[in-house]
Amino acid sequence: MGKRIRRGASTATKYKMRLAKLGSRNPMYGKHHTETTKKRISQTMKNYWRSLYFD
Repeated sequence: MGKRIRRGASTATKYKMRLAKLGSRNPMYGKHHTETTKKRISQTMKNYWRSLYFD
């Protein structure tokens, strides 16, 4: 996996994106990750960061 690339957005665009996902419009609103999912996310992120420094 390569480095993550991010392009900058204007302040106006960031504000619109923020409003689009605010409160109940957020897909995760009122939901929680299961313990299994949390462990999977954690392990995946550990592998990602390990690959940046030790490969």
